[in-house]
Order: sequence, then C-alpha cells, then structure tokens
Amino acid sequence: MFERRFHAVISWRGGFLLVLSALLLACGDGGASIETAEHPWLNPPPAPIEGAVDAPPWSVFPVADTALAEAVSELETEPYIQISPGMASHFAGQEVRVPAEMRPFLVRGLMPPGARLSVVQFAGGLWLKASGGEPAAAVASPRVVLVDPTPRDIFITLENE
Repeated sequence: MFERRFHAVISWRGGFLLVLSALLLACGDGGASIETAEHPWLNPPPAPIEGAVDAPPWSVFPVADTALAEAVSELETEPYIQISPGMASHFAGQEVRVPAEMRPFLVRGLMPPGARLSVVQFAGGLWLKASGGEPAAAVASPRVVLVDPTPRDIFITLENE
C-alpha cells in the first residue's frame, strides 16, 4: 500500500511539473532579445531603500548612439566608472556641465522600448528603474550621471506597469 501511494505521489508531481513546464513555455515570448531574469546587468536591491530621492533631471544623460558600443564595453565588468567631465560630454553627445561639488559617472542601465527610466539616489548609491514596456525586450542603455558622493551600489530593475 505504501508503494502505491508513493508511485501516485511521484506520478502526480511529475504530471504537475510537466504541465507547469508547458505553461511556462507557452507564455514565453519567442522573439525576446534577452531573458531579463538572466541579464547580467540586473541587480535589484536586497531590501527596501530608505531615504531615496529622484535624481534631478539635469544630472542624468542618456549615452548617445555614437558612443553606445564604447559605453557598453567600458561597463562590461563594472557597474559604474568615474569619468572626466570631457568624457561625460563625449558619452552624452552634448556638452555636460559638471558642478564643482559633483562628479560624473558612467553607469549601467537597461531599457525596454517604450519604458520610462527613473534614477533614484540614496545614501549608498543609485537605483536605475525602468518602468513599462516589455522587460524581455530590454537592451543595455547606460547613463551619464552626476553625483556626489561616489556610489557604492548600483541597482538596476525592470518593472511592468
């Protein structure tokens, strides 16, 4: 009797896993450019962040298309790098005026088409949050950000709305 129950439980679990796998495959987007859950740039915060505020819009610049490949290459192994004011202008594709009390950084970011990006500052660093769009279609979208002090952590998330 124990043996029959054991086989029934195994059969039930195996069937459940088979159905679950089929559902996951059916719901997947076959045309997605990346799997967001496995993208190496994703880095959600481990806990809620206290005291976070939106970075002022004048302190965040998207990387210009002409410098995008270079920026992605620079950020291949590091989530951010400090850059000179001249390099900030180069990456942004426009003149970037850096206030004396701030420093420019090139930071990782991800953006799905049609999403909005918010950059949030907190005592320990930055959080780049893309909201909207299709997270599975997210592409590398680095930013030049002017901050002080030097960030310790860079968090990157994609959120559905």
